Order: sequence, then structure tokens, then C-alpha cells
Amino acid sequence: METWSTHHLYNGALAIHDTDTASEIRRYAQNLITKGHPVIFSLEHLSRITHVSYAMLRATVERKRESANYRMFAVSKRSGGLRFIHAVTGDLQIVQRFINQDILQNCRVHPASFAFHASGGIRKCAAQHTCARWLFQFDLSDFFYAVNEAQVFKLFSEMGYRELLAFELARLCTTTRLPRNKREYLIRRPGQPLFPRLGIEANTDGLPYPLTPGDLGVLPQGAPTSPMLSNLVAAKLDVSLSGFADEFGFIYTRYADDITISAANLPSSVAIGTIYHRIINCIRKAGFYENRKKIRIAGPGSKKVVLGLLVDGPEPRISRETYKRIDRHLHAVSVYEWEATAAHEGFDSAFGFHNHVCGLISFVKDVDLKRWEEFSTRLLKLPVPSWICNSIP
Repeated sequence: METWSTHHLYNGALAIHDTDTASEIRRYAQNLITKGHPVIFSLEHLSRITHVSYAMLRATVERKRESANYRMFAVSKRSGGLRFIHAVTGDLQIVQRFINQDILQNCRVHPASFAFHASGGIRKCAAQHTCARWLFQFDLSDFFYAVNEAQVFKLFSEMGYRELLAFELARLCTTTRLPRNKREYLIRRPGQPLFPRLGIEANTDGLPYPLTPGDLGVLPQGAPTSPMLSNLVAAKLDVSLSGFADEFGFIYTRYADDITISAANLPSSVAIGTIYHRIINCIRKAGFYENRKKIRIAGPGSKKVVLGLLVDGPEPRISRETYKRIDRHLHAVSVYEWEATAAHEGFDSAFGFHNHVCGLISFVKDVDLKRWEEFSTRLLKLPVPSWICNSIP
């Protein structure tokens, strides 16, 4: 990353601009530095910082490289159906990693948000709900696709980046390439203009580049920038639900698209149905939709599970069923190897099953280090086919 003083910048600007323009350039840079963001003046400047072709960045902003930039494939979900992943290709991944590491990871998320940043984590999130007698749990439907480029533009603009650059950054982090059954997220809904006018050459949509009517990009699932961008856009939801929780003495957390509100006791003046509808109302007002199939309300006497961890005691803990499942998988692979075990467990591929097992073992690490070491040692002793990247979770 570039390092220089704004005094040096000002003196250099004076050589080619008048005093007012040079002062404005200095103010712009100092504002970004104060906020902890890298100074970027234009798309061309970004290409120099990241050593990525300006022509490629320009074509991406103009939506001329959607198929070239993203390789889209489907993976089966354990709950049924398919999840579509956008694998970012080529130099765009370099730029998105820069945006995530140097810009987004410096942004402060809402205290109730526990995913996609170093100070969060599954265990910390679940710990907020230990010993609760009531759990209200909701899942946000198509979390990444529900965030569009207008919202991302607003984020970058509020960080202090020039409006045109904010628009270009938003385009670099979003896509219009979606599976057919998800293209509804690209439809522009009626309401206020999504973008302010950007310069005298902007078209009638207020955008500086031609745009296919209705096609407003969304966050691709699989891009390095999507997790934190979704977190930051969801801050409005976090504020709303935190306020609702505080009103009744409840606890609210969000881990990506998983929402949990817990209570030691419910106020006698508030019905469960009222709580349910208030939460739904907050979700929809923030621009998201609930997945009705994953709504769960657990009262006294019910099993209390948050993000796969039991929270019925003073500390989050992993269920015996999870330990048994990992043990069963490792034993089966030691006897029948990866391919046969994957087929028996209903996985499409041995590679996917291997990733699943590694994910389960990683899940244990944050809660039970001793059992994680045991499982990791057993995993290392298993036969390792050439198609498996031999890494310990």
C-alpha cells in the first residue's frame, strides 16, 4: 500500500492545479486516512495500487465481463436444494481481496454482529444466549442476493470515497450473473432513485454508464468482499432488532443470516405472536426477507441450540450427536475410504464430503480444543487421495 504525507500530496497538486483544487484533494485524502481507509482517487489509481489492468476494471464496471469474472456452480445443501457459488476468476479476485482486507476489514460492525470479522465467532455469538429460557430464531433468505449495488455504493460513499469511485467500487463487488430462479433480485423496485446523479454525462438513470433496464447487481456468494459488505449493509437491521430487544430486556445477535433473540422471561403484557411479528417487521423494513422454513421458537423445556451449540448451561457446548457424527465419519473413512463413505452419506462427491468433515472438526476447535486435537490427529492418519488438499482445519 502507498505511504505518503498529505503535505507531499498538496505540494504535488499545486504543480498542476490551483490552490482551491489542491486543498480539496488534500481534504479528500486526509478524510480517508482519518477513517482508516486507503486513499484512492480513481479507478485508474486503483489499477496502479493493485497492479491490475485498468481496461479489465473498466470493462467490469461496464458489466462487460460477467461471465469472464465469475465461474458459477451449484453445490447440494444438506437441507435440500442447491446453493450457487460464484468463484471469482483472474485479476478481479486480486482487487476484491484488496478491497476486503484494506477497506472493509477496517470498518466497524454492529456489536450484535458476530460473523466475518476477527473479533466475532460462533462461540462468542452463542455465549450471549446461554441459560436463556426462550429463543426466537430466524434465517434471512438469500442474504447476499438481497444486497444490491445501490446499497454498496452508499457504503463506499459514506466511507468518504468520491461518488463516481464509490459507484465503480460497488460495480467491482457485485454481479448481474445469477441463476435463473434468482434473477428476481436484479429487478429494480419502484421508489426513490437508487443513485444520485454522477456528473454531467450520467444517463437518465443517474448512472455514469449504460445500464440494462432493471439489472441492478447484487453480492455474489463466493466473492471475498461479499461477507463484510453484507454485514455492513445489515447494520440497519442490527440497530432495529437491537432496539427491539432492549425494549423488553432481550438479547439479540446476528451471525451472517442467522438471527437469534433470547429472553430469560417474557413480559406478561407481550404475546409470543406480537414478538414474532415485530421481528418480521424489522427484517422486512431493513430490506431482507425471512426464510419461513427455518423459523424456530423454543420455550422452557425445549432444546436450546444456537449455531449448532447447546446453550442450556453457563457455557456453549457441542452436542453429543455432533461428536458422534464426527467419530462415525472418521471411523467409516478409515474402513471404507473417502469415496464409498461419501456415497453412503449422500454426498455428490468425495471432495465435498472431505470438506464437510474438515468443517465439522474446525467447528469443534473453537469450543473444545482437546477433542479438536484428537479428531485432527485421526484425520491426519486417514488415507489421503491426490484430489484432497492435505490441510488440518
